[in-house]
Amino acid sequence: MAPRTPDEVQDLLDGALGWRRIEMHALTAQLNTAHRESPDSPLSRALARSCAAIIYAHWEGFTKEACQAYVDFVVKRRLKLSHLNDGLLKTSLMGLAKRLMAGDELGIEALLDAVRRPDEARARFPKNTMVDTKSNLRYAVFCEIFGAVGFEIQEFATKANFIDRSLCDVRNTVAHGRELFPDPADIRILHSEVVQMMESVRDTILAAVRDQGYRVSST
Repeated sequence: MAPRTPDEVQDLLDGALGWRRIEMHALTAQLNTAHRESPDSPLSRALARSCAAIIYAHWEGFTKEACQAYVDFVVKRRLKLSHLNDGLLKTSLMGLAKRLMAGDELGIEALLDAVRRPDEARARFPKNTMVDTKSNLRYAVFCEIFGAVGFEIQEFATKANFIDRSLCDVRNTVAHGRELFPDPADIRILHSEVVQMMESVRDTILAAVRDQGYRVSST
């Protein structure tokens, strides 16, 4: 069920982050134990590969779940177009434009209403496609998602190379069955960095929910 209140959004995000954090910690702890006992054992190497895949999975899964919860929350506000921040306004109008090009009669009516009554027309969102991780949540895709809802990306700008190289490329190599056995020290860094990024995503969303960041700034 879509969250309706700020507290419901926080409960959803904290719950989604909590179980993912527990699973990553449990798996990396097993890797550390296996590596101490026998660094080159098949178990140690398999756990290192598993950690790389799971940590990426939680990065993509949490970001998608958290951002979708935010979109669902905003949709429940039933805001007028004139109230939206720039990112959400662009997303709403682009969604209507695509429906216009596809010959969707209801979409055409909604777009005409937006043009004729910009201060009264309700915002409409392609809510099931706004949060598209494209099965490979690279930095550029992450920027697209944040831009679609009007979030600032600067906080994550220094993570671009980490997301693309250390996270996505390593996961893809493992997922495609190629021979790669990440060093446990690298996995520990991966684990720590991803948890921090997930917490930052959560904090960004909660701030926008509580401060009504989905609305256009009055300044």
